[in-house]
Amino acid sequence: MTMIQVPIQKPLDIPNLSKSELKELIQAQGELQQDLFRQAREVRQQAGVDEVLLRGVIEISNYCQKNCDYCAMRAANPKLNRYRMAAEEILEIADQIAQMDISILFLQAGQDPQSDSVVEEVIPEIKRRYNFPVLLCMGERPQNVYQRFAQLGADSYILKFEVSNPELHRDIIHTPLERRLQCLRWLQEAGFEVGTGNIVGLRGQTLDHLVEDIRLALEIQPNFVSSSPFIPNQDTPLENIGCGNLDYTLNTMAIYRIALKTPLIPTVSALEKIQPDGQLMGLNAGANVMTINFTPPEYREKYSIYSKKRFIVSLDHALNTIERAGLRLKVLS
Repeated sequence: MTMIQVPIQKPLDIPNLSKSELKELIQAQGELQQDLFRQAREVRQQAGVDEVLLRGVIEISNYCQKNCDYCAMRAANPKLNRYRMAAEEILEIADQIAQMDISILFLQAGQDPQSDSVVEEVIPEIKRRYNFPVLLCMGERPQNVYQRFAQLGADSYILKFEVSNPELHRDIIHTPLERRLQCLRWLQEAGFEVGTGNIVGLRGQTLDHLVEDIRLALEIQPNFVSSSPFIPNQDTPLENIGCGNLDYTLNTMAIYRIALKTPLIPTVSALEKIQPDGQLMGLNAGANVMTINFTPPEYREKYSIYSKKRFIVSLDHALNTIERAGLRLKVLS
């Protein structure tokens, strides 16, 4: 097996690394890991994406059609109290976000087609009032719905493939991977900037699967890409397995940065859930985005994307983390 030399003497050519070399980087610790992170930071700086962008998320609905084994918002969970926010509520929160150093307004929901009409109402109003870039994360939709969102002014859309192996995808997410990939193609055709990514630590996942995840992300060529550690979630089939490996997640983030160079890469709140300063570690591994939660508390506790006790990112926490990483805040003009 080819071993990657420590210290790494030249830029890593991620697309041309062998499977064994990618597995070595995913498992990197010690000096190799620090070299990997150093190179990710250097690539981020050279690519001109070294400032950290803040997104303000409003979680507008916890209804979902899907039954992903890792998520408590799955349709088959009868214990979750469901909600949908009204347009007036969303716009009121958008007013608050507009008064802060937030660059992107992020509307997130389960896969809930009944929330589409509200989104279609608020997108043009948000654009009229603030000219915010609008980011959506609302799951799989028909092609014409994506086109309509784009025509109304939405700028970008996140649709994570979560796991790239077709069999494992069907086993955990219970729908075909190809449907997900078709939706990503439709989004790109509609003119969206597109985000995608994977989860580390799912049941049955191997290092070979993580290599496949990286290669799929490179094939998609996304504008945003993320790697998130699995967090066991109450009232789900996976509630009794452990968290995803933090190092594997951080190493995957660094690999994405080195390979793709310019995408926005979030340091997700799940990193902080696993370990204090986890989001700082994410910035040090090449990330350049943090998401601030503006969902009202009465809804936030019902948006069970990670767990009932998920880490909630505040503006103060984000600004402190950015400062400690020695980075600057990016403000869109």
